[in-house]
Amino acid sequence: MPLNDLSEHLQLSKQTIVRWIDRHLIDADLYWSLSESNQEIRMIDLTDETLEFLEDFAADYRDDVVSRTEARRILKQIDRKKIKKLIRAGDVKDVEVDEETRVVVGSIEDYLMERERAEEGEEEDEE
Repeated sequence: MPLNDLSEHLQLSKQTIVRWIDRHLIDADLYWSLSESNQEIRMIDLTDETLEFLEDFAADYRDDVVSRTEARRILKQIDRKKIKKLIRAGDVKDVEVDEETRVVVGSIEDYLMERERAEEGEEEDEE
């Protein structure tokens, strides 16, 4: 299955899925293949059981909330101000939990997926 398809199906960024595989949190294999249009695409092999687990887990994961520090780790960004900017711009959603600002993981994943799509569009434009 193309990694792009799994990403869209689960509503998780490719970055998150690959990180989970690298950390052996899910049992799957990644490899490269060629599309019908002769483009390199990332493929993923996983069992039906793993897919079912991911579908359930992804829904719960998207509903979770994390601290801004954890949001920076997920986004692989170091700058605290960048997270605040994303919140103010509405690019990621925040909620108040026990008088602390928390970031909704699903909104982080949506932001990452948007960035991945934009990067793919730029790569296609270059070719």
